[in-house]
Amino acid sequence: MTTGNTSHKHHIVAHYWADRLRNIATVMVIAIHVAAPIAHAPTDIESSWWWAGNFWNSLSRPGVPLFVMLSGFLLLGRDYPLPAFLKRRFSRVAIPALVWMVAYSIYGFIDKNSPATIWEALRNIIVSPVHYHLWFIYLIIGLYLAYPILRPWVKSASERDFGYFFIMCIIGTWGYKILATFFNLHIGIYFELFTNNAGYFVLGYYLGTKVAPEMESENEKILPWRFSAKQLGYIGLALIALGTSGTGLATYVVNDGYQAGQEFNVFFYDYLTPNVGVSAIGWFLLARFTMFKHHLLDIEKEFAAASFGIYLAHVFVMDWWGKCGYWHSGQHPFKGIPVLIGLVVSMTFMFVMMLRVLPGGKKIT
Repeated sequence: MTTGNTSHKHHIVAHYWADRLRNIATVMVIAIHVAAPIAHAPTDIESSWWWAGNFWNSLSRPGVPLFVMLSGFLLLGRDYPLPAFLKRRFSRVAIPALVWMVAYSIYGFIDKNSPATIWEALRNIIVSPVHYHLWFIYLIIGLYLAYPILRPWVKSASERDFGYFFIMCIIGTWGYKILATFFNLHIGIYFELFTNNAGYFVLGYYLGTKVAPEMESENEKILPWRFSAKQLGYIGLALIALGTSGTGLATYVVNDGYQAGQEFNVFFYDYLTPNVGVSAIGWFLLARFTMFKHHLLDIEKEFAAASFGIYLAHVFVMDWWGKCGYWHSGQHPFKGIPVLIGLVVSMTFMFVMMLRVLPGGKKIT
């Protein structure tokens, strides 16, 4: 697949795997919110209950990086006139975000009397994510603001340019965080362009544009892989296994000897860590080189179209199940977590699909 004059056929092929990966990432985000209460706040990290929560949480951590990488692939690969891009993108994000922020503000007031006033609610929309999962809105808006600068660069960047960028991102994000957290060593250099999620954003474009030798390519600046598509699929699986196990085991090691009441170290659950990044790359490669051959099923198309709405609405459904008395810890979480994930995913999907048939429903989902 190419970045520029891609044929209609190749656009469709790319759309299949990208939508499937978006659906996987959507389920992952819900899985994080279901598993995190057990994984983040254990009473005994030696228990099978915590290990179950740790497993599901570790497996799902790439969800947010995958959303960022997909955005990078889909946006940086196309040229948009700046005014049209900003108008289209911000309307697609800002309108549903504001609607759901108001909804969660009302929910918070009814449930916990917070926010207590309209002024507090308005202030929260500006300075905080209103509800814990809505922080992603602020992230994606920041990436949209960077698009007009990054798009011309990736269009002309060579393999060496990308290599330099990713090395600096590794130092400025992964390296900086590790040195500061575990060694209390703060690098004095300001890695302005190489921190936080900019690396994932550009990485999505790079990995989505790079092809296997047997695939067609018109992009001479990004060289093909030396591995076949089948081999890249296996490499993806290996990276998923490595990243997931690394997340779970590293979290255990840094909390070895944990006692109830202590502060639990969740560093390796962070999205901007090497272990989660490796796993996210694995999922991206697996989807890119193994999930492109078959047409999307109707339910896959509908789920992908509703994915943003599912992300916005799922906390309501998750909380509803909790208030009904059904939660992941009602049974052993190795089984209880995936059951609850399935319930929340299916119920939220149906709820969002009902919203989408109403007048204006697609604009807020």
